[in-house]
Amino acid sequence: MPDVQLAEGGHLVLPLEIHGYTRSITLQRQGDVLRVRGFTHCGFVRDQDEHARNTPVVDPLDGRLQIRFEDGHPVATERLEEALHRPRHEVATGVTVGSDVRFGSLQLFAATTPPSFCRLAVDRSKDTGITRIAKGADAPAILGKVSLACPTHRQTRHGDNPADRLREFAVRAFGDRRPGAGARLAVGGHGPGLGPRCARR
Repeated sequence: MPDVQLAEGGHLVLPLEIHGYTRSITLQRQGDVLRVRGFTHCGFVRDQDEHARNTPVVDPLDGRLQIRFEDGHPVATERLEEALHRPRHEVATGVTVGSDVRFGSLQLFAATTPPSFCRLAVDRSKDTGITRIAKGADAPAILGKVSLACPTHRQTRHGDNPADRLREFAVRAFGDRRPGAGARLAVGGHGPGLGPRCARR
C-alpha cells in the first residue's frame, strides 16, 4: 500500500453517497488492507448555491407517485404511465426477517446493481396503495421501457411482541416485463437456493 499516510491500526471514516442513500463506513488499516469496522446511516449537507445539484423528478399518476433520479441522470419515462395502469404482479423472495431488522443494504444493492435505478416516493395525501410504500417514505425501484419494479414487504407472522413478528420481502412490478423486472430485484435479496414465486394481484 504505497504512499499511504494512515498508520498501522489507524482508522479512516469514509462518507458515502449512492443515489441519495448516505452511509458512513469506518475502515481500519491492517498491513496492506483496509478492513471494514463499522457501517452506519448518516446524513450529509449537499452543495448549495452555484454548486448545488438538481434532482430530476417525474410525477406520474397525477402526482400520486414521484420518481426521483438522485444522481442527476434520468432514464426514459415516456411509457411509465402505461406500465402503472396495467395489472401488477408480486414476486415473493421467501426471505423473512424480524420486525426489528434493518435492511439498508437492500437499498444499496438496488442502487448499485440493477440498471435504470430510481427512487419511488408516495404523496401522503394522494396515495391509493398502488405500490404499498409507506406514505411519506420512498423505495428503491428499477425502470424498463414499459415496466417498473420496487421492493416491499408483508407481515407473515403476527404477535403481541415485536420479537414474535416476521416480515417477508417481496417485489411489486408493473408493465410488460413485470415478472422479469420483479425477479431481478428479488434475486438480489437472497441466495440462489430461494427461487422467486410470482403471483398475480
